Amino acid sequence: MNALTFRLLEVFQRVVDLGSITAASTSLSLSQPTVSLQLKKLSSQIGMPLIEQHQGSIIMTDAGHAVYRCAQEVLTAHARLNSQIAALQGVEVGSLKLAVVTTAKYVIPPLLSEFCRAHPNIEINFTVGNRAQIIQRLTDNKDDLYIFSQPPEDAELVCYPFAENKLQVVAPCNYSGPNNCQLADLAEEKFLLREPGSGTRRLVDQYCRQNGVILNKVMIVESNEAIRLSVASGLGLAILSQHTLANSRQDDLKTLDIKDFPLKSHWQVVTHKRRPISLAASAFRDSLIDAFNQPEKITK
Repeated sequence: MNALTFRLLEVFQRVVDLGSITAASTSLSLSQPTVSLQLKKLSSQIGMPLIEQHQGSIIMTDAGHAVYRCAQEVLTAHARLNSQIAALQGVEVGSLKLAVVTTAKYVIPPLLSEFCRAHPNIEINFTVGNRAQIIQRLTDNKDDLYIFSQPPEDAELVCYPFAENKLQVVAPCNYSGPNNCQLADLAEEKFLLREPGSGTRRLVDQYCRQNGVILNKVMIVESNEAIRLSVASGLGLAILSQHTLANSRQDDLKTLDIKDFPLKSHWQVVTHKRRPISLAASAFRDSLIDAFNQPEKITK
């Protein structure tokens, strides 16, 4: 196999990340035939096909996944070297790829804004998705840092708690049902909950299992905003993060006084041992930890 070049790996990474040759060619300021030629050259050097087209989507082969992981590691290490050299020269440059679960979008932007003001020359790529989408990005090693309230169990992850995440039981402002009670006393109320697998839902389900609580009327809503609006309109009760509630109107919801609530977990900033951490990512991770005074790291 001939020596791989940074350019070939960069082109392949960009095609996979953006999902098409057209988008990659625009991003790289190259023509589509040039990008296609680079992909063919890389496949030829590897000796196996790296991607397949299926219903207009690009799907990586097993070989493609291996090359993509290699590209991520090599290009990240190259970017880190450039950042270190720039730092030695007194120039702060670099990039930060950050992926967060949807509820964390209420927590991260103010902190990211402050970081950007302090480091104006760092390029930021900020992705928001549901837990399954962010786990997939983590599996594909697409980003430098990931924000979860319930990180996946993986020995290759290092997780740093940085902020408390509290879940409250909320009701419409005109709610007149049980209050000052246990969650089991609300078992016959309709609950609007996130989809199974989301961080919030996992914490709620864990509490219910441990305490023998069965919520008999559950409606799944795949958006915190939709849940909040639905509760405000009288459709049912919900269990939501205080961060979601803090970024919405307060006069159309009532927080109930339920035993053991708020349920508490921590937002965690997650890195992968396989991916060398850039100076920019390290700086932002440390800024999150410092902001909330949570120095302890957790290896999954």
